[in-house]
Amino acid sequence: MLAEWFKHLTLPCPAPLRYMGYAREMIAIEARHKRCHVAWAPHLEHCKKVIGDAAQDIPHGKAVVLGSGLLLDIPLQGLSETFSDVVLVDIFHMPAARKRIRDMANVCLETADITGLADATWTHVREARAGPLPPPRADAGVFADADLVVSANVLTQLPLFPMGWVEEKGQGYGEDDIKAFARRIVDHHLELLAALPGRVCLLTESQRVICDGDQVLQEIDPLFGATIPASGLKWTWDIAPRPEITRRIDLRFRMTGIADLKAALS
Repeated sequence: MLAEWFKHLTLPCPAPLRYMGYAREMIAIEARHKRCHVAWAPHLEHCKKVIGDAAQDIPHGKAVVLGSGLLLDIPLQGLSETFSDVVLVDIFHMPAARKRIRDMANVCLETADITGLADATWTHVREARAGPLPPPRADAGVFADADLVVSANVLTQLPLFPMGWVEEKGQGYGEDDIKAFARRIVDHHLELLAALPGRVCLLTESQRVICDGDQVLQEIDPLFGATIPASGLKWTWDIAPRPEITRRIDLRFRMTGIADLKAALS
């Protein structure tokens, strides 16, 4: 924990993203992977397989990964060898990701907020504004011309930090307001993906399950009521097996991987 705290203090990151929790979460994921790498391994392999399947039978000009993060779930070498250009998009990039691509001439990092509202939510709350919360406003931008776009386990993450910031510091917003805010962010990302001209691959959790061994204690909808196609590869990600959270609790994500989202929607 001390190492994570020190890294949080020294990590280059814009102040709004730091205070809203983006940097802290990325550092926590990196540390949790080190502790739980055996439990995570099947999940990461499933993600890479779905992305590999998505890259078949399409032009191999440009691939874009949204929510590239630490690149743990991305078959980066395979994408680099298959596509002429690979663009890794995230709201900020960790040193480990920069190091990973250092010798890959056709891979680049793109810093972008694919919701278009992190700064707006930061300002809205800091200035104690009332009224409707900012809407998501991102457009396709750098990935509009991609042959393959991968939404890499980011769909359910997009609302977390804006809504957490509103919950912690916002004034006058109830639980229903915040859940509706989160739902708009999820819907916006799905609409954005569906409108892209190239192939779209979606990796996402569809349910969070808190367990005591085989006993389900609580189920949480990370999509806030939004729906995704029922097709695709299904698996369980043991993201926090005991004693990661407590000695009696396991956190599991029920995952869906869809190699061709638009085909699944049709």
